[in-house]
Amino acid sequence: MKNRLKKKCAASLAAIMAIGLMSGCGSQTSASGKAKASSGKSLNVIVWEGTWSEDMFKDFTKETGIDVNISYISNTDELLTKLINGSATYDVMDLEGAYVKTFIKNGLLEKIDDDKVPNQSNIIDEYMKEGPIGDEKLTYTVPDMAPNYTTVVYNKKTCPVKIKSLKDLTNPKLKGRVALVDSTISLYGAALQCLGYKADSTNEKEIKEANDLLMKIKENTKAFVGETAVPQLEDGEVDAALCWDYPTLCGDSEKNWDKFGYVSLDGGVERWAQYWAVSKSSKNKENAEKLINFILKPEEYSKSLNEYAVPPLEKQDKIASYLPKNYYDSPAMTQMTKDLFDNSWEATVSEKQIDIMDDYYTQLKGE
Repeated sequence: MKNRLKKKCAASLAAIMAIGLMSGCGSQTSASGKAKASSGKSLNVIVWEGTWSEDMFKDFTKETGIDVNISYISNTDELLTKLINGSATYDVMDLEGAYVKTFIKNGLLEKIDDDKVPNQSNIIDEYMKEGPIGDEKLTYTVPDMAPNYTTVVYNKKTCPVKIKSLKDLTNPKLKGRVALVDSTISLYGAALQCLGYKADSTNEKEIKEANDLLMKIKENTKAFVGETAVPQLEDGEVDAALCWDYPTLCGDSEKNWDKFGYVSLDGGVERWAQYWAVSKSSKNKENAEKLINFILKPEEYSKSLNEYAVPPLEKQDKIASYLPKNYYDSPAMTQMTKDLFDNSWEATVSEKQIDIMDDYYTQLKGE
């Protein structure tokens, strides 16, 4: 989850295009964990590390006798390549919403039989009204996580400037006190929106303007962070960070509830979510749907929330009894969504946009 949407390599994308005529981009460096051949009594599952409780999968095996072979995603490009060329087979996949359209376009997903996943009724109604771009009717996917937001998180006690816009991160008072996510889509999307453009713009002039803004912010930037900006914020190394870490900060300590704040940025903030999907190549669709349904049991789903504090996907009256009593007191669990949802944007990866952004991103990182 926290590893999402890192810089993609244009050459890698071009190779995938040649294989499968797909469009999209990647997230990190590699998909780790070699999947075993699945059988009627086993499932191959690939997820983001640091997101799901292993106890949840063990419980599924205890109840059903079906083994779960877990692999971890670290690069969506590589996952796409493996699925397209048939070098790997997964039954259940934990997909970022920005990539769902690409997976569907390449015929990589199986339609979900909703009758086999009745525990979707536990999901907050608002999150079932519309699915990710490309699967708005949730035909191929099932929400597995409530939306989270990429925005500026700041230290209320030490930040020397009031932040309303991404442009405020260029203030000289923040010299060496800023962290930025190492994420092409998140960075350029935020800059484009700040400038009054659309996050999914493919206009090179607009993307160059976004790069110019990011280059100015870079002058104040202490670090580009891939997985998380939590250490830099908690240790006082930076006063502000464009990141997706507010829920993690709040989950670390109640002291952080008052120490850190988030900004509803002018131009909006990035909203993103994750989804369960069944691979078209799966020979165990029925068991795959059984696993998704099992995970959505409140007593099971809560095990992941207890390990990795994130906004709840499921209805409060269904899951609250399985969570710490103060879980909903955290401003990250309910208040953040109320404050940011109506001022948020979503984007889907675009081969054309990524190709344009890639050169600018290399320049931004000084590579």
